[in-house]
Amino acid sequence: MVANLVRKDFLLVKKMAAAFLAVSILVPIILMVNAAQMAGIEIISCLYMVILTEILFMQSVAMEEEKSPKAVALLCAAPYSRKSYIIARYLCYLIFYGASLAIYSVIAAVYPRFNFLNVTEALTVFLISTVLYGIYTPIMIKYGATKGQLVISAAILLVSMGPTFLVRLFHPDLHHIIEFLQGSSNLMTAIVVGISGVVIFTLSMILSIRIFSRKEL
Repeated sequence: MVANLVRKDFLLVKKMAAAFLAVSILVPIILMVNAAQMAGIEIISCLYMVILTEILFMQSVAMEEEKSPKAVALLCAAPYSRKSYIIARYLCYLIFYGASLAIYSVIAAVYPRFNFLNVTEALTVFLISTVLYGIYTPIMIKYGATKGQLVISAAILLVSMGPTFLVRLFHPDLHHIIEFLQGSSNLMTAIVVGISGVVIFTLSMILSIRIFSRKEL
């Protein structure tokens, strides 16, 4: 049943598939062209891909559902539970994360100025993007797509200005952190980063389920 809900979300915005793909491909290339010498540009590029495509996707789904406000109520009445509805949303996030990594890897394979992400870097991308998605989703579920746009605006501003601000404020330390992530093969580091991402993902999903279970449809 959850698989049907995931498929439903993709069908709602299938007309925008080309736009999502374009964002995934163009974002890392544009960043590499304009900031090729920035430390950690590979991590930042992949992070932009995940955040922008995922939030744009979820916002598009929410906007489409708000066009028929009774559709969600009917959907959750039978045969799908409210819990399944939320789980499907979070599975969509994992699908986009995996797809973004795959697209980035293809770009890195054909574009020599990109380096492949190691395990620690990939999990760092998952952790950071999960924090943003974990904040956005409960807010969007509780207050709707319109107020969710405020989170999108903040996220876009963050991913646009964040790296520059961090470089200027913490340049030496940030450089060392990026070098550590790029050269890290420490299993313990990967495990800690990965577990942190999973914990945040799980807590956000539980919170979203509770909010949606109490929401009047």
